[in-house]
Amino acid sequence: MRTGLSNEARMNANATFGITAAALVTAAAVVAQPAGRRDPAVDANRKICRVQSDVGTRLGRHRACHTEQEWAEQRRQTNQNVDHIQNSRTWNALCTGPGGTGC
Repeated sequence: MRTGLSNEARMNANATFGITAAALVTAAAVVAQPAGRRDPAVDANRKICRVQSDVGTRLGRHRACHTEQEWAEQRRQTNQNVDHIQNSRTWNALCTGPGGTGC
């Protein structure tokens, strides 16, 4: 009694698996594409609402609504604050400043 698949059955299974994998990758790429943008003039004043967690609590949340431009400005300011904090650390000045050790 033989166990396992014949060579032909194995080849068919491999081909089916390959086709299925290709179809899934293609479907995922189509789903991941952003929807077509509308006229920017219309979208400029559209409110986008997001639920944000409050710092210091697991239960606190609030809903914030802003335009796309306001969200972009908040992201820019947050990134600028993080860069400022990271670049103004004492150890950074000791390592790279005049007479620094190069840590």
